[in-house]
Amino acid sequence: MRNLLMIGFSCFLFACGQKPANLNGESPVAITDFYKAFNSVNLPINIADSNLNEIKEGKEIGRKLLGQYVNTSTLETILPNNDKKTTLFPLFKIDKEGEHYLLLKIIKQYKIEIGILVFNKGNKFLAYKSIIEFKKEGKHIVNSSKSLFINNEPSFLIFENKINKERKAYIEKTAWAFTAGSFQIIFVDSEQKKGGNTIINPLDTLSTNNAFSGNYELNEKNFISLRDNGTPNKYQFFLHTENNKGACIGELKGLLNFNKNAATYSEKGDACHIEFVIKGNNISIKENGNCGNHRGLDCSFDESFNRKKKLKKKK
Repeated sequence: MRNLLMIGFSCFLFACGQKPANLNGESPVAITDFYKAFNSVNLPINIADSNLNEIKEGKEIGRKLLGQYVNTSTLETILPNNDKKTTLFPLFKIDKEGEHYLLLKIIKQYKIEIGILVFNKGNKFLAYKSIIEFKKEGKHIVNSSKSLFINNEPSFLIFENKINKERKAYIEKTAWAFTAGSFQIIFVDSEQKKGGNTIINPLDTLSTNNAFSGNYELNEKNFISLRDNGTPNKYQFFLHTENNKGACIGELKGLLNFNKNAATYSEKGDACHIEFVIKGNNISIKENGNCGNHRGLDCSFDESFNRKKKLKKKK
């Protein structure tokens, strides 16, 4: 009998130890227990107006609780003190080598937002981003043909149907990643942009004093521009390619740090890795990763370009 009582008491203690933390914020909650309010998820995952309500959410998070982990300005952005109608729920967490990503479901009067909190492995708050929003009427989400795709990196790719000035529909894709301490756009791809004949080079007016700075091209629709970026070995680049008679278009803008004549493009949150090698007046480009976020799926950035006549130095 005594053994049975001890077993029962042990079970009671175990159950108490597993009791979920109270998320209203009336008492302190360890951040590790806060993490447990978010379900684990297998990536990649797609979140759209059509399936958002099917994604399991946790218990409501109170403003006081959230204030234990984030700064005042972030707290006011997510749950304003004078807004008594907005409610906040934990969706899921993504644990990566350097950070914890916590995805929130923020329900407002006329819309639902998906927000991302980022903490480092020491549980220090790093950043917040409202990544996508869906309109709603009453309790129902309005069909907006908008979705959020999260890959394994993770990077966060937003697909959105839009209407241009000619009342024609097009799709815009925008990808965000947490890199260098903040959320940054790693590319924007728009079918409306592809419909134009003019290619805008965003680096055209920048200085060309470094040894490799200049324009390298195959033709007017396949080229790469290198521009100075502070020190002799560092460059900004803009790469544009068009293949299969314009059916497959790619663009990429970023930074390169050359070691002698070689450099690698690699950004945290982006699966795309590219090797650059310059020999004489030729630059060769080789993909060494998944760059499908930046180009059509049926082509690659693998190419070789010859340098145009050296540009006049800008002071």
